[in-house]
Amino acid sequence: MSRPNFSRSNSLIRGSGHSLHGTKRSRDSIFRKRRSGGSFKAEEAVFDLILLRNVTEDAVIKNLKTLFFSDVIYSYIGNVVIAVNPFKELPIYDATYVEKYRGRSAFDPKLQPHIFALADNVFNDMKYRGRDQVVIISGESGAGKTESSKKIMQYVAAVSGSTDKVNAVKNKLLNTNPVLEAFGNAKTTRNDNSSRFGKYMDIQFDFHGEPAGGVITTYLLEKARVVRQGEGERNFHIFYQLLASDKAKQLGLTGGASSYRYLNQGGAEKVKGMSDSKWFKDVVKGFDYIGFTKDEQDAVFKAVAAIILLGEIKLTSKDQGAAFQECSDALLSLLGVTRDQLESAVTHNTVIVNKQQVASDLNVDQSQDAIDTLAKAMYDRVFKWVYTRINKSIAADKSAIKAVIGVLDIYGFEIFQHNSFEQFCINYCNEKLQQLFIELTLKTEQDEYLAEGIDWTPVKYFNNKIICDLIEEKPRGIVALLDEESIRPGDKSDTIWLEKLSSTFKSHDHFKGCDGTNETPLDHSRIHETAHPKCIHVHMQGFLDKNTDTLFKDLARVMFQSGNFVLKECFPEGDESTWLGASKRPPTAGKAFVQSMKEMIELLNTKIPSYVRCIKPNHLKAAKKIDEDLVRHQVKYLGLTENVRVRRAGFCFREDKDAFFFRYKLLSPKTYPTWNGSVEDGIAAVFEALAIPPSAYQMGKTKVFIKNPPTVFALEEERDVKLDEIVTRLQLAWRLFLIRREIRAYYDELKDRFKDVANDPSFGIKIQWPKPTQILVKADEMLKKVYKNWWARKLVNSLSADQQRIMRVQLLAHRFLAGEKSGFKITKDAFSVHHVDNTDGLKSFENKFGESLFDCPVIKISRKGKPMPRLLILTKEGVHRTKPNFSGAGKRCALKTKRVLPLESISGATVSKTRTTSWHPLKGTRGKNVVVSVVGQDSNHGYRMEEGHL
Repeated sequence: MSRPNFSRSNSLIRGSGHSLHGTKRSRDSIFRKRRSGGSFKAEEAVFDLILLRNVTEDAVIKNLKTLFFSDVIYSYIGNVVIAVNPFKELPIYDATYVEKYRGRSAFDPKLQPHIFALADNVFNDMKYRGRDQVVIISGESGAGKTESSKKIMQYVAAVSGSTDKVNAVKNKLLNTNPVLEAFGNAKTTRNDNSSRFGKYMDIQFDFHGEPAGGVITTYLLEKARVVRQGEGERNFHIFYQLLASDKAKQLGLTGGASSYRYLNQGGAEKVKGMSDSKWFKDVVKGFDYIGFTKDEQDAVFKAVAAIILLGEIKLTSKDQGAAFQECSDALLSLLGVTRDQLESAVTHNTVIVNKQQVASDLNVDQSQDAIDTLAKAMYDRVFKWVYTRINKSIAADKSAIKAVIGVLDIYGFEIFQHNSFEQFCINYCNEKLQQLFIELTLKTEQDEYLAEGIDWTPVKYFNNKIICDLIEEKPRGIVALLDEESIRPGDKSDTIWLEKLSSTFKSHDHFKGCDGTNETPLDHSRIHETAHPKCIHVHMQGFLDKNTDTLFKDLARVMFQSGNFVLKECFPEGDESTWLGASKRPPTAGKAFVQSMKEMIELLNTKIPSYVRCIKPNHLKAAKKIDEDLVRHQVKYLGLTENVRVRRAGFCFREDKDAFFFRYKLLSPKTYPTWNGSVEDGIAAVFEALAIPPSAYQMGKTKVFIKNPPTVFALEEERDVKLDEIVTRLQLAWRLFLIRREIRAYYDELKDRFKDVANDPSFGIKIQWPKPTQILVKADEMLKKVYKNWWARKLVNSLSADQQRIMRVQLLAHRFLAGEKSGFKITKDAFSVHHVDNTDGLKSFENKFGESLFDCPVIKISRKGKPMPRLLILTKEGVHRTKPNFSGAGKRCALKTKRVLPLESISGATVSKTRTTSWHPLKGTRGKNVVVSVVGQDSNHGYRMEEGHL
């Protein structure tokens, strides 16, 4: 079966163009290297891992390595894209590549794998089928997830509309990237631009398939980074960008990053290849495009600067509490509060007891913790305020949205030397995404085959649901026990909670507790979350505090009192009038995160998923370098080998029988337009009409399963042809209706204007014709000709017999002489057949020779050059040259014929361009032609005749 030129993608097809025929390879699907002499080496790699001859973990890794070292960073497992971070710029994302993949879909075997192919497939399915899409990008930190999401947005922006309105929307959406990355990304030891929050973005499209807006959802910002960074790491980018900008000194930031406590802990204030000052300009530009006012931008930057200066507060002991030793005036100005207000807030803790406020002093350590807590809370809430404000600007009206394309760019799986609460949540999130992938691509698919009665041999794989249950299950999961310990009254500590975990899960295969024997328990207590395939050591210090996430009322109050309107909006609970009524305990951080993950999975399940599986080749961020152990770990964790096995044995397409028959019944004359049989028989008739053999598909209990994409392509191609035929007939009928309506309107108008034309003396010659439309121009010309013929007949029939005879002569002369002789006219005044004034002589001539058809006086030039008067008379017999006989001056005379040229002896008459007519007689007995010229016409209709023998 030939491959159709299939331009409309179908995300229901679970395969790529390189695996069109299952495991049968084509030349375009094999990657080969050239030898130095130009010849090809033996086969090196395949673009779709389904085509591997031996499906093993080693074979998968070898294939990825071979492609990677040749700068081919993308490959497929069916319609799943595998992307290996090259750690360098590759020239494969410009406009040329956009056009190369536009409309071609992921299924074109002539194209190498590319993330643009997946993006095109997603965009076309959204546009032509109107179905919500989501691209789920997963992988370890530093694997290139954020860059992959930006490439997808770049492609969608490039192939969608380009009106001014659409371009404005696209600019807003694209400019959210530098803003959110500045506030939510940071340098870690694994990644120079690591997302420290989860981001899900819905790109909203209108009914024309053009971007109309967007909505951003974020998950768990790693706010602990604001006050503490590990060795070789940085705080969030925006802090360093602000310091590198011209605004720094205006905001009271006079030192470099190394001089501020919140920014210098990691010793990595600069990032190679990253210009903080340039990025800050991009942030400001992004704010402007999105629609932030100058006041809003200033308020946000003041809040960021205030957080930096909070870390510079120096405390000293005072009685039982603490007091400020150093606090800059710039900080107070940025916050818009007094020194006393801020000092009281960070050195006291107010609680409500019996509806009364009771304040207690905090010592220096507690006050320092309060400052750090305030800094984290400020940054977290300003970040939320920023993305909420972005949503207000970019979101489209719900009534204008046809479908959405969601892009999930969430923090990657992390295993650090010191893994705390944030890494625990991040890795749980990745476990949930892996579980979703397993459910949709491995478990659900195999379960569906068995449930539908399809012949199938199950493929074994690791199901990480047991890991997710270990964390989230109620009431005995890790998070549930963490909540229980966090809110219970009495003494509580991380060590006690760890002991409870160890007791509860001591027999669990994927959990191992460590009590810190012979070590400092609080510093080194940890759980071993033995998830597949590596053991993750999670340090428990600070888990309870981070889970409860308590913000003292004094801190919220001072922020509510702030002169910075953004900070005031971010802390509504600081309003003292609400304290007495606030009895409900807010959810803990762990519980809230688990709930957000549940909602995220529910959201993703409502959309058609596409997957990008990102792989980090090494920890050194070096190009052309592969750490095979690291890659093996990711291949195992992502389940790539199992995915290949399931895809090799499975079906690329499945659809409910009713939906399938409804879509394709028009392909068989038996089933369209009416069908009275069963759906199964109708589907069989459709396949029979296209000569598709039974081996190419299977009928389940409720669905139709198709083995390879070419069968689906054939169905879609034939459907497009049939739809074109149907649409063509509809268009023809509609256009005929429009044409008939135009014709009817034209003829009705024509009929109205000419209704009394028969009674008009001029027969309507002065009537203005209606202006024809384009399709009636020729008809209008034809009708005008018909009318003129009718008008001529009516006019001629109104004349007498003599008038008609004269008119016929005039028309005959017009036919021969019009345009050939200058000054020729056939008007009533200018045209006459009798030009001889001697009526009596002419009458006598007619009695003898017959009626004169034409006569005129001429001048004869004799052989000696002497002019002599003559008359030229045309009868039915011939042309007569006569000589008038004068009997005296002024008297009439008889006409004396001098010479007669019989008509049969005249071969023709030649009309010159001047007023000269030459007659050419046939050769007579004398063997000579006689030329008679009639030239010049004076006011007396006189002519001169010249005669010669040629």
